[in-house]
Amino acid sequence: MIMRYVISIFVLSFFSLTSLAQVDFAARLEFEAKFGESNYMTIFNDEGVIGFRTVKESGFKSQKHLEVFQADYNLNATSIKKLPIRENHDLVGYDVDEDKFYLLFQKGGSISAEDRYIIEMTLRTDKATEFDVSNVLEMELKEFYVMNGKTIFMGVSESLPVVQIFDMETTNVFTAQGIYSKDSEILQLRKDKQLGVLDVLISKRDQYKVKQVSILTFDMEGSKLREVDLGNLDDPKLEIIEGILTPFEDYQQALIGTFGKQRQEAYQGIYFAEINEFGETVKKYYTLENFENFYNYLPEKIRARRIRSLEKSLKKGKTPDIKPVLSTREVITMDDGYLVYSDLFMANNPRYFPRDGMYANSMYRINPFNPIYNNMMFRDPYLGYRGMPYNPNFNTFREGEYKFYAAQILKLDKDGRILWDNSVSLPNNVTNNPSKFGEISLTGNKLHYMYLEDEKLALSYLYDGEVIFENEKFEIELLEETERIRETDEYSLILYWWYENNYLLTGKQTIRFQDEDGRQKTKDVFFLTKIQVNGALFDPEEK
Repeated sequence: MIMRYVISIFVLSFFSLTSLAQVDFAARLEFEAKFGESNYMTIFNDEGVIGFRTVKESGFKSQKHLEVFQADYNLNATSIKKLPIRENHDLVGYDVDEDKFYLLFQKGGSISAEDRYIIEMTLRTDKATEFDVSNVLEMELKEFYVMNGKTIFMGVSESLPVVQIFDMETTNVFTAQGIYSKDSEILQLRKDKQLGVLDVLISKRDQYKVKQVSILTFDMEGSKLREVDLGNLDDPKLEIIEGILTPFEDYQQALIGTFGKQRQEAYQGIYFAEINEFGETVKKYYTLENFENFYNYLPEKIRARRIRSLEKSLKKGKTPDIKPVLSTREVITMDDGYLVYSDLFMANNPRYFPRDGMYANSMYRINPFNPIYNNMMFRDPYLGYRGMPYNPNFNTFREGEYKFYAAQILKLDKDGRILWDNSVSLPNNVTNNPSKFGEISLTGNKLHYMYLEDEKLALSYLYDGEVIFENEKFEIELLEETERIRETDEYSLILYWWYENNYLLTGKQTIRFQDEDGRQKTKDVFFLTKIQVNGALFDPEEK
């Protein structure tokens, strides 16, 4: 395979700062790839980005192999490393730990551990080692992590949730205690590399069908270090729907997510649970009464009507429900507080809504921090959960349609006081993708929110909580002036937030160019493009 990359270098002076674009296509990396071939997936590490895919050589009985490359922050790439894959095995999980890249393979749709194995790649040397995992419990896999040389398997075995830790050096397997029980659901699995522990946010129903949410923390041998019972909410008719755990800071941690009425599709708002070093919790609740700008996504007349209706309800002592669905997608921990991003959308998928009072949102709750979900369409079954490229057991979760109305953004200080809230309107397009709609970049007081719409980038910009502009469209651009985009495979496009104010766009395109003899030619490529954004430079007169 031929690899080609293009880097743009911009020489800026003090007098040319105003020439910068608010969306700058800063670097591009290309590989020749046919439209019918599988796309490269990407995962970020400290050195930049890793790209990988499995591909089958041409021929009736040809062997499938793994392709891996690395690129730095300017998309300067290494050559592609190729490794053979065992016959009839597919890639079902991946993660990065220190300078090593781990890939989990599975034979067909089997849930047997004997049909799985791990490849460990040392990134600096390309050394590859295989590990057998046949002593891990049979399970339908939902998450795969690696930390400190140990792999973490989270899944469902005999209809019960289970977490197991596999030591690759000793081949010992440890089972996390207190999880494998009836009527339990894992809401979040969080690895803490700094502390070397694993947090499991779990919910279960008691004999009275009351939902109990707790946090279990384990060391890497499966020993339980703590158990925090979140207890009931202040109103016994309400319950936690979902939650995202923040990292430990100064012996404290927070759990933030949505809450609503028991056994109803009725969302009330967002809760903030502060957890101290002794496992004691202090909860705060935010409803429509607290969100001053919740309806900012609506046209002026409709917004005014909703606000009047809200005020009437509050005067009667009633707190209106938030409809149709409010889901917390991301919590960003900052020095001065937390930024909470939630989506407001409609879901007509019967598998999405609560079953027996249990909110069935595992289709995207496995790991809300990674944007691999974007464009998770039927058209490209190779993509799936974060760290889970494809698993036939999950196909039923992709049924239904979803219409997104707004991105609701909330900033809290460390004590849970609201600093500001606002909303960004979304295009109301119907999609098969239930995952988070856009990607947030937060640098200081500058917040960029970007998503893909058709074959364009849509960018919104908030400064200190105020919406400066929203949903401005930008064409995807090339770096070489002599090249033109002939065709873009819309369903191959994936947009990721990368770091600071930088995004990464990947996908397939057909490019028209001139060869050395001046003749017009075309090439099919898989590309990675680094995009820098700066909403402060936006000039509405240029649109």
